[in-house]
Amino acid sequence: MDENKNYKLSSTLSGHEQDVKALAFVEIDNKKFLVSSSRDSTTRLWQNLNTSQADSSIIFNSPSKPFINSVAIINDGKEPLVASGGQDAMIYLNDLLQHDIDPDGKYQLIGHEGNICSLSYEKNELISGSWDATAIVWDLKNFVPKFILKGHESSVLDCKVLGEDQYLTCSADKTIILWKGNKQVKQFKSHQDVIRKLFVLSSQQFLSSSNDGTIKLWDLKSGEVLNTFYGHESFVYDISTLSDDLLVSTGEDRAITIWDLKTGNIKQKITLPCISVWCVARLNDGDFAVGGSDNKIRVFTNSLSRVASDEELAEFRKSIESSSIAEQSVENLKKTDVPGYEALNKPGKQEGSTIMVKSPAGQIEAYQWSGGEWIKVGDVVGSSASNKKQSYQGKEYDYVFDVDIKDGEPPLKLPYNITDNPYVVAENFLADNELPSSYTQDVVQFLEKNTAGVSIEESQPLTDNRVLDPYSDAYVRQSNLKVIPAKSYIFFKDFKLEQIMNGLKKLNQSQESSVQLSDQSISTIENYLSTLNSKQAFDIITGYAKQIIQDWNVSSKLIGYDLLRICIPKVTTADLLRSTDAAKIILDSIHTGLIGSSNYSILMMIIKSLINLIDNTLFVQLFIDPTDDGKHYLYNSIFKDLLTKLTALIKDSNSNAKLYTTTMNTIATFIYDLSVYQLTTKGLKENSQVSAKPVLEFLDNVGEQIIKSSSEAAYRSIVGYGNFKYSKAIIEGSKYPSWIIEAGSMYSGESESRFYELASDLQNLSNFK
Repeated sequence: MDENKNYKLSSTLSGHEQDVKALAFVEIDNKKFLVSSSRDSTTRLWQNLNTSQADSSIIFNSPSKPFINSVAIINDGKEPLVASGGQDAMIYLNDLLQHDIDPDGKYQLIGHEGNICSLSYEKNELISGSWDATAIVWDLKNFVPKFILKGHESSVLDCKVLGEDQYLTCSADKTIILWKGNKQVKQFKSHQDVIRKLFVLSSQQFLSSSNDGTIKLWDLKSGEVLNTFYGHESFVYDISTLSDDLLVSTGEDRAITIWDLKTGNIKQKITLPCISVWCVARLNDGDFAVGGSDNKIRVFTNSLSRVASDEELAEFRKSIESSSIAEQSVENLKKTDVPGYEALNKPGKQEGSTIMVKSPAGQIEAYQWSGGEWIKVGDVVGSSASNKKQSYQGKEYDYVFDVDIKDGEPPLKLPYNITDNPYVVAENFLADNELPSSYTQDVVQFLEKNTAGVSIEESQPLTDNRVLDPYSDAYVRQSNLKVIPAKSYIFFKDFKLEQIMNGLKKLNQSQESSVQLSDQSISTIENYLSTLNSKQAFDIITGYAKQIIQDWNVSSKLIGYDLLRICIPKVTTADLLRSTDAAKIILDSIHTGLIGSSNYSILMMIIKSLINLIDNTLFVQLFIDPTDDGKHYLYNSIFKDLLTKLTALIKDSNSNAKLYTTTMNTIATFIYDLSVYQLTTKGLKENSQVSAKPVLEFLDNVGEQIIKSSSEAAYRSIVGYGNFKYSKAIIEGSKYPSWIIEAGSMYSGESESRFYELASDLQNLSNFK
């Protein structure tokens, strides 16, 4: 570091709405550009990086809202492009400097079958790594794969170009592979856990980081480990060099660690006010930027001329001091042995060392030795989830869930603490049990659903009523709202394979021979459903479900709609771009089922299929159009016509029918999920009073029947209404709809106390007249 100066905060860049997962830096014509990708489905461009008022613009924003987890800048001397990759298995290429946002990207690279978690561009080659256990080297002239690297047993989490058709990949299978073309040359094994990141130092050496908390320096030719860097307390997510002598790393321990690359000693440790520090990018002036789970990008510098103002530094330090640290994460903590503030008079043993001290008020506080002084990094708090911990494999957790994966087999154990990052827990659970990493979002939703309402104790309230959100690791504004906004979808994805197949076989036998499925087709469906990836789901929709819905007798069509329901959530954007058949078949099937339908089973299954479409690229493809200026989204005429048909069917429905109550509850769920979609889709939310109008009109038309069918249907509909109110889709000062007033009268007893909190939230959103 220049003159042995420590790195300090230079600026804080705000704009993303969820975790910042990847960063890339480039200098073009003496101008500096930082690009970031995020779980909020956007890729952003940043300039003027050393000010917290940095210029920011969106390069890519997908309406299907997949997480964007990786980014690379393609700068080949022509017009520079930005590659964005994520959850939908697609790589989108957009212009770096021209920001006419195309939701489909200027170009697309199609080839992966799972989440794209890494992108790297070096030596005029782009390489990508995916949860599908492959890496792909791309031919950027023809936009097709040049090499597909198959050999890892689990997700390829990072990949690098070495030149001359040589590549490095690392994986959740704990190995690193050197490739020549698409052939394996050598494997590197030493890490004890998932390998997250690679960094190429030279033609002879490279670095790797791992969930085992270490960084290793490797000799490329011999495969030997030259040094191991110990200092992180949890997963090490990203690594980069700052100079020939300095290494920087980030991880799940809230820390940025700066190392002496030659000795492996820690030079400086910086704690951030977020749990996951996902990514780091070196800038060209010795500064570096990091992205975290609190949605922020922070730039650090060791140049006095670029250090943030005293006010910004004080605010940054205050946010760190106000953080909460889970008691269970502090090893061997004995509250009776914690010293007082006098312990801070002694220097730390080494850079980054931590101690616990007890304040005069009895609060246990954590301090870290950084830059020659003790810096408070948070308050140690207990868990409010339960007074009784659950033990699993020698450790204690707030929860140990039983997860049923397969009929006839014992459930798997899923341990979880409320201060854990649910995405990290999900990834580890799937890797430990050799399950497809495509289930990550399902596990996260399971955790959030089953720990709903639980939060860690706040040690000290932050200024302006902010508290730590244990799920997003972000500081959020605290209000009196307890129910609204509700942002977790309710989907209908579960199914029992044996039950589906028994019904399918039985109904198949009752059909005329000319429309029966063959034994081979039945076997194929069973095999597909047992694993069900995107391509298999696509084939079931476009082949077997289509045949059943079109050709089977009315009393048997339900099984076709059930197959639609099951398969819709699995179809990825990559398969949709190969063919539009799925979208057309789904739309035709829905239309067929709704025409004059008095079959509540089919109507309910159609609604469940529609629910499973929400938050999927198919939903955008079928029902969403951009506005004329391309800045916002609106529901199209097809969707409005669908709501009109549903309204007519609901108004003509028989409340004494066997499945009436269940069907109405499903419709209420549909409305609720549409409200979540409104809240979480930027292109809809920014134009709420216009974009939400068709759904609100539908709710007004059917609200009275919904609330009379059951208290659960009433509750979900009112929460949906509250979400729309929260998103400002409803004009301030509007009167309560009559169906809400009626619901208030119907469900006001002690057994329905949940409606009291809901009514309070509606009142707090604004004063209704």
